[in-house]
Amino acid sequence: MKPSSAARQPSPLPLRVLHGLVFGGFTAMCLAAGSPELVHLVRSQLQPFHSGPPPRLELVLPVVAALVGLTVVLVQSARGRSARLFWSLLILGALVLTLWGQHEGLVAGRTADSANVKILQLAQALHEGSVNTLRTQGAVSEDMGSWQAALEQLSQGQPSPVRTRSFEPLPFRIQKVDSPEALPPEAPPGTLLLYVMAGGVAYELHPVGVSPSGEPWRLRDSKGETLVFRGAFNP
Repeated sequence: MKPSSAARQPSPLPLRVLHGLVFGGFTAMCLAAGSPELVHLVRSQLQPFHSGPPPRLELVLPVVAALVGLTVVLVQSARGRSARLFWSLLILGALVLTLWGQHEGLVAGRTADSANVKILQLAQALHEGSVNTLRTQGAVSEDMGSWQAALEQLSQGQPSPVRTRSFEPLPFRIQKVDSPEALPPEAPPGTLLLYVMAGGVAYELHPVGVSPSGEPWRLRDSKGETLVFRGAFNP
């Protein structure tokens, strides 16, 4: 008899039930450890934008492998046969990799609130620097390039914590507006909408964050009021 023919032979029901329970438990352990990564992966594809690092492949791939292996085991069991040894070893290997991959714990920074806090902190830092410029020079620059350079210096060249469906991080950027009453609704998260009055004697900064559902969202305070950073020269 060929070694591979053993999987085609009928298997006793108690053995098949025991096999399914044991390896079903192993798969459940993989799912419990990798579920945060799977949830983040699904959410990132259902929303326009999301926050935080991409899913860790060292957890996602073993979970998928365990599910595939368990599916084969259950299908073969329903057919009255034992699955080949390969599928059991696949589930065991997936369990080992999953337990190893979760040693770092949960990944921080995957909520809209965490992303919005970072965007808000950067906007506040830019505002404080601009207020100091108003006090010392009487005006701020009307050149968007200088504002963008200041923003990049404050962020140390790092992108925003918000990512697209392809997990590409969105940059922090300045976008000029002609009027604070006509703000563009399509500005992506991580954008600071800037209005500068003629002569640079006053300005407004409107930070754009991300909503819990992944949409661009004007940041608001605890009372639900839209956050605006304003500066004006006061001789």
